[in-house]
Amino acid sequence: MFKRWLVLFGVGLGFWVTSVSARAGSPFDEVIAQVAAAEEGDPAVGNRVLSLEVGYDALLVRVHLIRAARRSIELQTFIWTDDESGRLLIYELVEAARRGVVVRIIADHLVSDQDPRTVAFLTTVHPNFQVRHYRPTMTRIKPSKWQTVVSALGSFRSINQRMHNKLMVVDGAVMITGGRNIENTYFDHSPKLNFRDRDVLAVGPVVRAAEASFAEYWDFNYTVPGEELRDVAAVIERGDFPRYGTRADYDFGGYFYGLDREANDAPLIQEKFVATLRAVERVRLVADPPGKSSGWFDRGSLVTRELRAMAAAGREDIVMQTPYLILSRPARRLVKELRRENPAIRIRISSNSFASTDNILAYSANYRLRSVYVEQLGLEVHEFRPQPAAREALFPRWAVMRDRARLVDGAAPEPFLCVHSKTLVVDDRVTFIGSYNLDPRSENLNTEIGLIIEDEAFAREMRETIEVDMRPENSWVIARRALPLPVAAVNDLVDGVSRLSPLDLWPVRNTASFELLPGLEPVPPGHPDFYARHRQVGSFPGAEGPLTTKEILTRIYKAVGTAITPVL
Repeated sequence: MFKRWLVLFGVGLGFWVTSVSARAGSPFDEVIAQVAAAEEGDPAVGNRVLSLEVGYDALLVRVHLIRAARRSIELQTFIWTDDESGRLLIYELVEAARRGVVVRIIADHLVSDQDPRTVAFLTTVHPNFQVRHYRPTMTRIKPSKWQTVVSALGSFRSINQRMHNKLMVVDGAVMITGGRNIENTYFDHSPKLNFRDRDVLAVGPVVRAAEASFAEYWDFNYTVPGEELRDVAAVIERGDFPRYGTRADYDFGGYFYGLDREANDAPLIQEKFVATLRAVERVRLVADPPGKSSGWFDRGSLVTRELRAMAAAGREDIVMQTPYLILSRPARRLVKELRRENPAIRIRISSNSFASTDNILAYSANYRLRSVYVEQLGLEVHEFRPQPAAREALFPRWAVMRDRARLVDGAAPEPFLCVHSKTLVVDDRVTFIGSYNLDPRSENLNTEIGLIIEDEAFAREMRETIEVDMRPENSWVIARRALPLPVAAVNDLVDGVSRLSPLDLWPVRNTASFELLPGLEPVPPGHPDFYARHRQVGSFPGAEGPLTTKEILTRIYKAVGTAITPVL
């Protein structure tokens, strides 16, 4: 018993000592002081940035910054899930509030955790800890199905218009934005699907714009404090909710022993995050206003306008990465205009394959439009493999998650990767990293945020990083099928007519997935040697057997989904 008490005392003392040491100073302090001393004039100048490519590192630096915070933490997210990573960040934020840091959280209501008892705890845990919800349905955290239907009938747009922003600002000095929500899958801690995602960390005057954007959302009419939600208020009045007083109450499942120590390891934080910060020429934050627009579709939203202008300035090479590839008519017109002005411009896109996607409905729309992308727009589309050859480099915790899955279910499939990063690089000159997908929802409905970074060295680095994902061993490439000329002509005609009709029932696409033959060098589709160096692997490579449920659903959605494409 005495020995057990000593162990518990030692663990508790270790947590206390590491927590105090984290608050005593951070390797970020020096660079923050250097940037602050140089802050004058144009807020786009004098910033330093770092892309966060690995999910584990993205969680590690968040925990470190929360522990190092002295004054304020502001956090905005589309998804907050009550899993181990979600509870870890809540624990760290609550502890920050208890030591005097003002913590403010905005979570979109639709797909975040919807437990009234959890929200009741969060809204009462400490005066410094405040949480609000974007567009909650019927002023409830967990509306019933009929309440959701009634709300949708009354205002379909209010249900559809969501806050897709991801933002974290610490002490008004450091910010993180990008593609990651709050969930195990975004931080390399899921034994199943894990996202290949990207954030950007920034230090400098651009952070002031991030603070201003957060404040605008915090004060928005449809951003509702948790305690004002009807079902949450009822739980608070009854007192029927849990109180998490200790670290053990949060149930991390043994996930974070190493991360807990590393978050307080100053030399490690210095090496991984501070020393690798890059001074860049210019940085601008672009963020849609809350609500995005007063109409159903806002084709002139701020982030959409900025990205169109950025792409329209391309002359030689455009590289994009997006989880969902659904180009609207205006987006397709933009590509055609680029081609007319610069016929030789190369436009490459890294996206998900059938086997790696997390959204079959969105993929079905991409599948329906693939012939347009390849044949009419000349896009080079590379679809990510769920088990890329570079998986250990992209997902260093792959083996750990595989072993965890086998402990639970010996026959469990291996964890796989799904592209979730949203990046645009133009002419090795300018880069966008943020929350914006290449789909109509980001274009017209959801609010979005990101950084536009004008710096050639940074742009080259981002382009090269995306090119790794597009390599033949990591992605399939989409190209026109090698069909006999008469068959191809008939298929072109029927395929084109089908795409224009409400029902797209033609089962054959003119395009398919291709992989590189062993020992050969890749060439792009359209090159004379493409078919000699690549072999066709069908429309749905990576499927678990012929005609799976997933494939059947994709074909059905492709056939009947034309009408709903504008809200995908």
